[in-house]
Amino acid sequence: MGRVTTGIYWIARKAAPWVLAALVSLVWLVPIAEADQGDQGLQGGWAVDNHGGVSFTHGLATQFDLMQSAGAGWVRINFRLGDCFQDWTSIGCNGKTALQTYDVVVDDALSHHLQVLGLLSNESWNGDQSDWTANNAENTPGNGDNPYIRSFATNTASVLAAHFNGKRGPLVSHWEIWNEPNAWLANPVSGVFTGGSYIYPSNFAWLLSRSYRAIKVANPTAVVVSGGLYAHILSLPIDAPTLPVSERTACAASLPSGANYLCRTYAEGITYAGWRSGSYPLDSVGQHLYVDQFGLTSAERIVTYLQDLHVAYLAYEGARSNKKIDLTEVGWSTAFLTTQVQAQNLRAAFAIFQKTSYVERAYWFNVQDLPEAGLFFGLVDSGGNPKPVFAAYQQAAAY
Repeated sequence: MGRVTTGIYWIARKAAPWVLAALVSLVWLVPIAEADQGDQGLQGGWAVDNHGGVSFTHGLATQFDLMQSAGAGWVRINFRLGDCFQDWTSIGCNGKTALQTYDVVVDDALSHHLQVLGLLSNESWNGDQSDWTANNAENTPGNGDNPYIRSFATNTASVLAAHFNGKRGPLVSHWEIWNEPNAWLANPVSGVFTGGSYIYPSNFAWLLSRSYRAIKVANPTAVVVSGGLYAHILSLPIDAPTLPVSERTACAASLPSGANYLCRTYAEGITYAGWRSGSYPLDSVGQHLYVDQFGLTSAERIVTYLQDLHVAYLAYEGARSNKKIDLTEVGWSTAFLTTQVQAQNLRAAFAIFQKTSYVERAYWFNVQDLPEAGLFFGLVDSGGNPKPVFAAYQQAAAY
């Protein structure tokens, strides 16, 4: 899946000794039954490989039939440039532009009656962590704005939103800005975070401001989702910086739910990026829910993580806010637990999502196991054989 799978990649790497055992349990020769398509989402592998191809093993184009059979109504597509393209409008290694190449993917998704959530990640505009964290207010005298963020908004967010707002109407109506902005891998000194897709809250506030404005100019009806905040329960080196006591109280962030980071983003946005009450630059809040990865989860656990983030943004948005949470990733891996427990966890999670008024939609990660990436979250194994979680998704996500 590339660089955007920071949090789950860390877990997968930790559990590597169990992978072979998990593979043995993944052989299911059960025919796949069709399900009516609902309003929930799925995601798959890369849409475009590093050679500019759209047809390759475990590529997204090979998985649309599975998504449709599973009953998904939405697909989350990571619009990545990869090695083939330097930007979105120049001819790449395949003789086409990146936009022309992704046209094929989006049209294929729509032909399978899948609406598209477009992910604009750190792979959507070339640069590295030193570029997107430059001039941050946390560790420099800066305000969080920088050339990478301005280029991202102008050359990625604006270009893609305009291109996919076609004459037939918006082909991509929802855009997610960044992936796991709070996910870091190292904390060498106090206040400094490196690795993964981490971006300081002051930078993220500007990224949202500039990208939101660019997308709305191109398509005023577009929905902008703030990048999925990595929420977990393990003692992993992936979490948000600690907040001052006053903000901790205001945001009630008691769990590694992403709430601390979100609170800091609001605070930095108000201080540096012109954020104002009633016009904050996000229409929905993204969250990635990866709790209880080594066993059964519970309704209570799911509820507390959702509530923690919900209370955090209401502290700034106000109690009457109609903003919702989009679970742009949620999943459990059969590298860590049995196929039956994976299915039970899906049912428990989606039952809560259905009952929670402030949850907009959930995207299960992933439709198919990807052994080449060390990811075994799929509804089906790498050969396309359904696991018990496939039928669980068809039943639980049909709302």
